[in-house]
Amino acid sequence: MLEKIVSFCVNSSVWVAISVVALVKVTYVNIAIPANSALMFYVFFGTIFGYNFIKYFEKEQLSELKRWVLKISFLELTDKFKQLKKRARRALIISIVSLCCSFFYFLKLEFLVQALIVIPLLLTIFYAVSFGDKTLRNIAGVKIYVVGITWAIVTVLLPVIEDGLILSADVWIIFLQRFLFVVALVLPFDIRDLEMDAKHLKTIPQKIGVKYTKLYGLLLLLGFFFLEFFKDELLEKNLIVIPLVFIITLLFIVLATKRQSTYYSSFFVEGIPLLWLGLLMIL
Repeated sequence: MLEKIVSFCVNSSVWVAISVVALVKVTYVNIAIPANSALMFYVFFGTIFGYNFIKYFEKEQLSELKRWVLKISFLELTDKFKQLKKRARRALIISIVSLCCSFFYFLKLEFLVQALIVIPLLLTIFYAVSFGDKTLRNIAGVKIYVVGITWAIVTVLLPVIEDGLILSADVWIIFLQRFLFVVALVLPFDIRDLEMDAKHLKTIPQKIGVKYTKLYGLLLLLGFFFLEFFKDELLEKNLIVIPLVFIITLLFIVLATKRQSTYYSSFFVEGIPLLWLGLLMIL
């Protein structure tokens, strides 16, 4: 039963959505402002829809359904829906519900936040949808940094702007830290997918090998760690939490292999933001 729950959360993108929301909450704790529930719900549902859109948009089953959506026959659409595999059918239902919920909470946000959301929205669309024969996903060496910048905007800039705060030097340091952390977090996924990714993607493990990818992860995390000490206002509990997050994330990068267990990256690595938030809340 536990494995079924974990599998459902991972495959439906619920788990990654929880992780992104955890990073939003980490930002709220770091800048000492109350969490905005509308924004957190928007991020949660928007992440589910965004990730499922990326995962399933080009899948054969959903591309078939996509052609039929343009036709008005409800019976034909129902028939096509029944032909989808169980996992794709479930993902489609969750995605539609999440899209509706994210739109509802989007309307509750400040105008400036709504305007800023256009950036990660466009990045998500260009990541999945091809124009010509290119997407951001298959442009050599770009994928990992698109993920990093998108997560940084959503988990740092959105909560700051929603609260009406100025983009101070400390906010930009948190933004850069978040970018470096997320890029480092993606490395175990790229190591896992080394033999499955197309050669033209030129992911970091493809370009420099697994050994130097782990070294690159160390450099990213060192940047993440030392930036903490450039802040004007240093949160005392971060003197304990940031080193722990640094060590735990580095261990997962170092121990990552091409032949990982099923949930090594997609559950445990992706769950590090929840551990980060948990440490902040406990201390």
